[in-house]
Amino acid sequence: MVFNSIYLVLTLFSIYFGWEFGFGSSHTPPLPFVVSTLLLIIGIILIFLKTLFKDKYSYKIHLGLTFINFLVVIICLLLTFI
Repeated sequence: MVFNSIYLVLTLFSIYFGWEFGFGSSHTPPLPFVVSTLLLIIGIILIFLKTLFKDKYSYKIHLGLTFINFLVVIICLLLTFI
């Protein structure tokens, strides 16, 4: 559950940074892209380590948060091509 709490806070920061600074407004990678990409990598690693989660409910929450980070990364990538 500690993993999910930290992961949720960082996901919310990523979305907040996107609203505050933009999802694709500069020539450098935007902050939400960097944060969500790192969270996505960590999330995928943790998905394969199922033993860290005490029950199926916290595992499903983690999968949902990983999917949200994936969506943020996709949005940032799509906005660079528009």
